[in-house]
Amino acid sequence: MEDRYPQLSLSPIDFERHVRSMLDAMGHSLLEYNSEHREVIQGSDGDYEIDVTARFEFLGMNFLVLVECKHYKNSVKRETLQALHDKMRSVGAQKCALFTTSGFQSGALRYAEAHKIATVKVADGRSMYFTKSMSAELHEPPPWANLPLVTGWLINGNHRSVVSEDHGEYLEGVLFPKTLS
Repeated sequence: MEDRYPQLSLSPIDFERHVRSMLDAMGHSLLEYNSEHREVIQGSDGDYEIDVTARFEFLGMNFLVLVECKHYKNSVKRETLQALHDKMRSVGAQKCALFTTSGFQSGALRYAEAHKIATVKVADGRSMYFTKSMSAELHEPPPWANLPLVTGWLINGNHRSVVSEDHGEYLEGVLFPKTLS
Protein backbone atom coordinates (compact mmCIF):
# COMPACT_ATOMS: atom_id res chain seq x y z
CA MET A 1 0.00 0.00 0.00
CA GLU A 2 2.77 2.45 0.91
CA ASP A 3 4.26 2.31 -2.61
CA ARG A 4 1.03 3.65 -4.13
CA TYR A 5 1.71 7.08 -2.69
CA PRO A 6 3.85 9.53 -4.66
CA GLN A 7 7.54 9.85 -3.89
CA LEU A 8 8.46 12.27 -1.14
CA SER A 9 8.87 15.80 -2.38
CA LEU A 10 11.81 16.49 -0.06
CA SER A 11 15.30 17.49 -1.08
CA PRO A 12 18.03 15.06 0.02
CA ILE A 13 19.09 17.50 2.78
CA ASP A 14 15.49 17.87 4.05
CA PHE A 15 15.18 14.07 3.96
CA GLU A 16 18.29 13.78 6.17
CA ARG A 17 16.89 16.39 8.57
CA HIS A 18 13.58 14.50 8.88
CA VAL A 19 15.48 11.31 9.67
CA ARG A 20 17.47 13.15 12.33
CA SER A 21 14.27 14.54 13.88
CA MET A 22 12.83 11.00 14.07
CA LEU A 23 15.96 9.83 15.93
CA ASP A 24 15.93 12.87 18.21
CA ALA A 25 12.34 12.11 19.21
CA MET A 26 13.48 8.67 20.36
CA GLY A 27 16.64 9.84 22.12
CA HIS A 28 14.91 12.03 24.71
CA SER A 29 15.10 9.41 27.46
CA LEU A 30 18.78 8.57 26.93
CA LEU A 31 21.55 10.10 29.00
CA GLU A 32 23.79 12.57 27.20
CA TYR A 33 21.95 12.05 23.89
CA ASN A 34 23.23 14.16 21.00
CA SER A 35 22.82 13.93 17.23
CA GLU A 36 24.73 15.56 14.40
CA HIS A 37 23.94 16.11 10.73
CA ARG A 38 26.76 15.39 8.26
CA GLU A 39 29.44 14.77 10.86
CA VAL A 40 32.93 13.84 9.67
CA ILE A 41 34.31 10.98 11.76
CA GLN A 42 37.83 9.60 11.64
CA GLY A 43 37.99 5.87 11.05
CA SER A 44 40.89 3.45 11.09
CA ASP A 45 41.14 3.74 7.30
CA GLY A 46 40.24 7.39 6.69
CA ASP A 47 37.57 9.99 7.33
CA TYR A 48 33.87 9.45 6.68
CA GLU A 49 31.06 11.98 6.38
CA ILE A 50 28.00 10.38 7.99
CA ASP A 51 24.52 11.72 7.20
CA VAL A 52 23.30 11.48 10.82
CA THR A 53 25.13 10.36 13.95
CA ALA A 54 23.61 9.74 17.36
CA ARG A 55 25.63 9.48 20.55
CA PHE A 56 24.37 8.58 24.01
CA GLU A 57 25.44 7.12 27.32
CA PHE A 58 24.05 3.89 28.73
CA LEU A 59 25.27 1.93 31.75
CA GLY A 60 28.25 4.25 32.03
CA MET A 61 29.38 3.55 28.45
CA ASN A 62 29.32 5.79 25.38
CA PHE A 63 27.59 4.58 22.21
CA LEU A 64 27.68 5.76 18.61
CA VAL A 65 25.00 5.02 15.99
CA LEU A 66 25.64 5.77 12.29
CA VAL A 67 22.71 6.52 10.00
CA GLU A 68 22.95 6.83 6.25
CA CYS A 69 20.09 8.37 4.25
CA LYS A 70 19.68 7.30 0.63
CA HIS A 71 17.29 9.44 -1.41
CA TYR A 72 17.25 6.94 -4.29
CA LYS A 73 14.85 6.12 -7.10
CA ASN A 74 15.96 2.47 -7.22
CA SER A 75 16.02 -0.07 -4.41
CA VAL A 76 19.09 -0.11 -2.16
CA LYS A 77 21.55 -2.87 -3.03
CA ARG A 78 23.46 -5.15 -0.69
CA GLU A 79 26.72 -3.32 -1.49
CA THR A 80 25.37 -0.11 0.04
CA LEU A 81 24.71 -1.88 3.35
CA GLN A 82 28.11 -3.57 3.19
CA ALA A 83 29.77 -0.16 2.84
CA LEU A 84 27.81 1.18 5.83
CA HIS A 85 28.77 -1.87 7.92
CA ASP A 86 32.44 -1.30 6.99
CA LYS A 87 32.16 2.35 8.10
CA MET A 88 30.62 1.24 11.39
CA ARG A 89 33.55 -1.07 12.09
CA SER A 90 36.13 1.48 10.96
CA VAL A 91 34.89 4.27 13.26
CA GLY A 92 34.07 1.96 16.18
CA ALA A 93 30.31 2.56 16.19
CA GLN A 94 28.03 0.07 17.92
CA LYS A 95 24.99 0.26 15.61
CA CYS A 96 24.01 1.51 12.18
CA ALA A 97 20.86 2.09 10.17
CA LEU A 98 19.98 2.92 6.59
CA PHE A 99 16.94 5.04 5.73
CA THR A 100 15.84 5.20 2.09
CA THR A 101 13.02 6.61 0.02
CA SER A 102 13.11 3.67 -2.41
CA GLY A 103 13.07 0.35 -0.56
CA PHE A 104 15.58 -2.49 -0.46
CA GLN A 105 16.56 -5.40 -2.67
CA SER A 106 16.05 -8.80 -1.04
CA GLY A 107 19.82 -9.44 -0.81
CA ALA A 108 20.24 -6.14 1.01
CA LEU A 109 17.58 -7.11 3.54
CA ARG A 110 19.19 -10.51 4.14
CA TYR A 111 22.57 -8.81 4.71
CA ALA A 112 21.00 -6.25 7.07
CA GLU A 113 19.29 -8.98 9.08
CA ALA A 114 22.50 -11.01 9.37
CA HIS A 115 24.47 -7.96 10.58
CA LYS A 116 21.70 -6.37 12.67
CA ILE A 117 21.50 -3.21 10.55
CA ALA A 118 18.20 -1.35 10.86
CA THR A 119 16.51 -0.76 7.49
CA VAL A 120 13.82 1.89 7.16
CA LYS A 121 11.83 2.85 4.08
CA VAL A 122 10.75 6.46 4.41
CA ALA A 123 7.45 7.40 2.81
CA ASP A 124 4.78 10.01 2.64
CA GLY A 125 3.08 10.20 6.03
CA ARG A 126 -0.24 9.27 4.44
CA SER A 127 1.08 5.71 4.13
CA MET A 128 0.13 5.30 7.81
CA TYR A 129 -3.53 5.55 6.84
CA PHE A 130 -4.89 2.33 5.39
CA THR A 131 -8.46 1.77 4.22
CA LYS A 132 -10.28 -0.98 2.43
CA SER A 133 -12.73 -0.29 -0.35
CA MET A 134 -14.61 -2.28 -2.93
CA SER A 135 -12.74 -0.54 -5.73
CA ALA A 136 -9.32 -0.83 -4.03
CA GLU A 137 -8.77 2.88 -4.68
CA LEU A 138 -6.45 4.86 -2.51
CA HIS A 139 -8.42 7.15 -0.23
CA GLU A 140 -7.05 10.36 1.22
CA PRO A 141 -6.94 10.33 4.99
CA PRO A 142 -9.35 12.69 6.74
CA PRO A 143 -7.90 15.93 8.15
CA TRP A 144 -8.50 14.79 11.73
CA ALA A 145 -6.03 11.92 11.24
CA ASN A 146 -3.19 14.44 11.83
CA LEU A 147 -0.58 12.36 10.00
CA PRO A 148 3.07 13.39 9.80
CA LEU A 149 4.53 14.73 6.55
CA VAL A 150 7.08 11.93 6.59
CA THR A 151 6.96 8.47 8.15
CA GLY A 152 9.17 5.44 8.00
CA TRP A 153 8.60 1.72 7.87
CA LEU A 154 11.12 -0.38 9.78
CA ILE A 155 11.60 -3.53 7.73
CA ASN A 156 12.32 -6.61 9.83
CA GLY A 157 11.82 -9.81 7.87
CA ASN A 158 8.18 -9.85 6.75
CA HIS A 159 7.15 -7.33 9.41
CA ARG A 160 6.74 -3.58 8.97
CA SER A 161 6.65 -1.21 11.94
CA VAL A 162 5.89 2.51 11.88
CA VAL A 163 8.74 4.94 12.52
CA SER A 164 7.99 8.64 13.04
CA GLU A 165 8.54 11.33 15.61
CA ASP A 166 5.51 9.97 17.50
CA HIS A 167 6.08 6.26 16.84
CA GLY A 168 9.68 5.30 17.43
CA GLU A 169 9.36 2.39 19.84
CA TYR A 170 10.24 -0.32 17.32
CA LEU A 171 13.29 1.45 15.87
CA GLU A 172 14.29 2.49 19.38
CA GLY A 173 14.35 -1.19 20.33
CA VAL A 174 16.71 -1.91 17.43
CA LEU A 175 19.09 1.06 17.83
CA PHE A 176 19.11 1.96 21.49
CA PRO A 177 20.01 0.28 24.80
CA LYS A 178 17.85 -2.83 25.02
CA THR A 179 19.57 -4.48 22.04
CA LEU A 180 23.13 -3.25 22.49
CA SER A 181 24.21 -6.26 24.49
